[in-house]
Amino acid sequence: MAIIRWNPWNLDRFFEDDWDLPTVPGISKLIGQGLNIYETEDAVVAEMALPGIAEDKIDVTFENGVARISANAQEKQEQKSKRRYFMTSMATSFNYSFRVPEGIVKDAEPSAELEDGILRLTFKKVEKKEPKKIQVKKKAKSLKA
Repeated sequence: MAIIRWNPWNLDRFFEDDWDLPTVPGISKLIGQGLNIYETEDAVVAEMALPGIAEDKIDVTFENGVARISANAQEKQEQKSKRRYFMTSMATSFNYSFRVPEGIVKDAEPSAELEDGILRLTFKKVEKKEPKKIQVKKKAKSLKA
């Protein structure tokens, strides 16, 4: 075992560790996780944070098993008076893309709902069929004379 000198300013190891932050649907934007994907009994659900974005500014595409979500918003505020001029401008942009796991209905369009700055895409899963049980029979011996 090698002895490594400790360096408090070495941030490389800090970023190598996996951070197991809990994924809590609905509050992703508060803890910094923009995309959560989870599975229910009958669907695969993807939730992404899009705070401050109106539904008409969101573009969702789904092609070849890959979902792509992009959203843009611009806000401009201008105040003019005789002695002063004040203007603020803010632009926000979000881009998410992910591969949807196997086992979803390929022909069905996913549902998309926006609630409190969280976009929820729901992909229906293919109905699982139980494996068919095949009974094995013993072959009867034929009697040859």
